[in-house]
Amino acid sequence: MEAQQTATVAGEYYLSGVMETASGFKLNDDSTFEFFLSYGALDRSATGTWKQEGDSIVFNSPKPARQSFILADHKQEDDEYFTISISDANSYLIQCVYAIIKTGDQQIEKNTDKNGYIRLPKQPVESIMLVLEFCPDRVAIFPINNTEENYFEFKFDPSIMHVIFDNVKLAITENGLSGQHPLLKPGNYQFRKH
Repeated sequence: MEAQQTATVAGEYYLSGVMETASGFKLNDDSTFEFFLSYGALDRSATGTWKQEGDSIVFNSPKPARQSFILADHKQEDDEYFTISISDANSYLIQCVYAIIKTGDQQIEKNTDKNGYIRLPKQPVESIMLVLEFCPDRVAIFPINNTEENYFEFKFDPSIMHVIFDNVKLAITENGLSGQHPLLKPGNYQFRKH
């Protein structure tokens, strides 16, 4: 009976009714899936497994081995600043990073400038949290062990654009699947079966 249900649910499902956004799932017979989202120049994807639970499909994907950013360099520099540097060949992405810098009882929130830098007056920092604007679901947190260090260079992990599915559930409908899209604002989205 379950193999029969899997065969009926397997197939391709595409997001409908959302302007300028292409997104969808391919549910394979072997209970694996592929997911994509394309919005302007932004492309995100995922792979994983799916299972049917009653009238719903539950999606899961492997958790990444590393955080979405890699600490490439850290040191103490002889200047008046605390500096965060994002380095990547994509000059657009480096200016789209948001950071929360924890200093004692204060949190400083800043975006990188057009060159991928955040500079603050030199001060002891406890932790740095980084998020690429296009991947708000992929947060990286770095505790700072040596508060004398004031220069931190980060790179994007190659998996930063991968979407992580953790028990994401969509309802099976007459025409496809419906429920919350894993990356779009809250709402009930329709994925039509093709």
